[in-house]
This record gives sequence, C-alpha cells and structure tokens, in this order.
Amino acid sequence: MKGSAFNFGRIEGTDYRCERFSRPNGSLWFLLSSPQKTYLSCKGPFFSPQERDLAIIGEVKKRERTSI
Repeated sequence: MKGSAFNFGRIEGTDYRCERFSRPNGSLWFLLSSPQKTYLSCKGPFFSPQERDLAIIGEVKKRERTSI
C-alpha cells in the first residue's frame, strides 16, 4: 500500500482506496472505498499496523473474488 502522511492510500493494482486511522485508546482501524461507493467497510480494532494492513489486503482480495 502507498499512502500519505494523512494515512490515505490506494491499494496497488486495484481501484480500492483506504483510510487508516487510530482511536484515542490506541486501537487501529481502516475504511475501504471504491470508485463506485465510499466506505464499503469499516473494520477494527487491530492492535498492530501489520495486523491491520494484512486485514486490508484480505478484505480487498475477498471483494475482488466476489465481484467477478
């Protein structure tokens, strides 16, 4: 994933966009969007950036499989 300092990014090789953010309690979340729909899903909490990023990739893969 590539993103900016604001934690917005695009999932490479797809049309999906992602917003990564944390809550005051330290938990990590993400919002997933497509060109057709803003905020397809909001998922969390995750307790490490790695766990969250793996969940983002998994969500995109699942959506790509089911959209065919």
